[in-house]
Formats: sequence, structure tokens, C-alpha cells
Amino acid sequence: MTAPCERHIPGPGARAAARLGGRLPVLDTRRLQLRGPRIYDFDAYAGILCSDRAVHMGGPATRDAAWADFTNYTACWLLHGFGLWTIDASTTPSAGFALLGFEYEDPEPEMGIFLTPEVEGQGYAFEALEAVRSHAFDVLGWDSVVSYVAPENTRCIALMTRLGARRDAVAEAELTDQTHVYRHIKEAA
Repeated sequence: MTAPCERHIPGPGARAAARLGGRLPVLDTRRLQLRGPRIYDFDAYAGILCSDRAVHMGGPATRDAAWADFTNYTACWLLHGFGLWTIDASTTPSAGFALLGFEYEDPEPEMGIFLTPEVEGQGYAFEALEAVRSHAFDVLGWDSVVSYVAPENTRCIALMTRLGARRDAVAEAELTDQTHVYRHIKEAA
């Protein structure tokens, strides 16, 4: 079921939303474009969060919980100047999502990613996170960023290792669960 809040409502509000979205940073890689989320991206977002693909992110979620998550990360742009990007692959719009964002309990911003099943295994996660990490370091001026990873999420652990991130025992000690914290450090120039 599509809730009324998920539907595009043509008119001045939609045009204002498009103008705001057009001001968000777009990250272009060799095969991907990461752009601000639009309302019609939510179906792909919910498709991920409401499925078994979200098992390592506390899911599967209900559609309304997925909406709350989507709107939280979208609102991060207005509140913090960073947030959710929709990943468009050359043949697959809304192929997944990458983020620099906060959940309410997070002690610091997180860099994360989740993809639709159709594009998994093509190196998109690595390519997108390299772009997001560069944005965090080169545009936002951060020295580090963390990724929160469930201990049983071996694919994500392998990705974090490939990206050069290292587990941060001090940050893990601040959490109340067994989540692994992978820290990405800006290399000295």
C-alpha cells in the first residue's frame, strides 16, 4: 500500500522541493551518480528496508518505519548539511542509497550504504563509498568518519576492510550493543 505521504503532489510545493533537491551535492563516479533523494526513490528504499536485505540494519522494517528512516536521512541535509544520496547506476535508477547521516542514538555521523539486489556484486558499494568518503574529507573537512556494522555482516566487513577502515575499540566501547565501528581516517596530504 502506498501511503498518501509517499505520493508526488504536483504544484508549488513539488517545485520548491525540486529546487531544494537541486542544491544538494551530486557526486559523479565512473559508473554512478549519487544525487539527493526524491519522493519516487522511496519505493526502492522501502524495498530494501522492508526485506531480508535489512537484517543487519535491525530489519526487516515496516513500510512506515522505512518512511521514518528515509525522511530522517533526507532531513539531515537541512539540519546538518549532509544526508542521504540516491545511487543511480547507468542502467538502474534508484539502485541503492549511500549516506552520511545520524540516527537518533548515534554518537557521531555514519557513512553507510545499501543496494538493491539487482546491482549487488558489481563493485558499486565500493565506488559509491569512496565518493562519499571523499566528500566528507574534502568538502566537509572531516578527519574521520565511522561506519556501524553488525558483527555477522561479513560482506560489509570485507567492504570496510577493502576501503581501508579499521575497527575502533574506543568508539565500540561507547555503544550498548555488539556493533562494530569501522573508522575511515583521512590520509595526510
